[in-house]
Amino acid sequence: MGAAETRSRILDFAEKLFAAQGFHGTSLREVALAADLRQSLVQYHFKSKFELFRAVYERRALPINHDRMTRLADIEAKAARGNPLDPEEIVRAFVESTVVTARDRKSGGEPYAEIVAQIINDPQDHARKVSREFMDVVAKNTLRVLRAALPDIASDELVWCYVFSIGAMVSAIARTGRVRLLSEGECDPDDVERILSLLVPFITGGMDAVAKSSKARRPALKRKSPARNTEVARPPHALSRRVKV
Repeated sequence: MGAAETRSRILDFAEKLFAAQGFHGTSLREVALAADLRQSLVQYHFKSKFELFRAVYERRALPINHDRMTRLADIEAKAARGNPLDPEEIVRAFVESTVVTARDRKSGGEPYAEIVAQIINDPQDHARKVSREFMDVVAKNTLRVLRAALPDIASDELVWCYVFSIGAMVSAIARTGRVRLLSEGECDPDDVERILSLLVPFITGGMDAVAKSSKARRPALKRKSPARNTEVARPPHALSRRVKV
């Protein structure tokens, strides 16, 4: 078995274990046993458990992020030629590749979906490091394009909307069986196009509603803004000084 094949085998088994047991519940020894390799060989390729966890996520994240950034660049290029920015197109550019990957059983998408959910919801250091390295650049670029497409929405409110959209996306790719159960078998959790046909307008509609609300509140906030205090502040020692008559 060559080095590249060995590395790929380690990543395959590590991904399944991290997905099932989490970062802290998985050891390099368990990965070695699952992959039928010596632990020393696993540690030769990955010096620490965090390095292995990062590599597991990186393998899926890099092509997804490349797709996202390419599509955002295409959207901006069309806008530069005079085409209006379409919020639905921007949202789809962000969520589609993740949903497609998570629903691709042949390529190992199921454990990837579980790991994404762990990173999104875990405030611990290992998750934050991976999130900042692989998610922040895409998030900031997506927000930048969304701000141009939704100029009426307040900047801080758009960030909240983005975070809410991540929650919706993670719910859409989670393999809990909840959708099939609640729909009594009517919903197919593997129907990618059906998921996207609902997820994209759901997220976009929420952002549009917040934008309208934000715009409507703006005049009221201006009217309620307090008048500027023009009184000159006295020095502290002057306040305690008594005037003699």
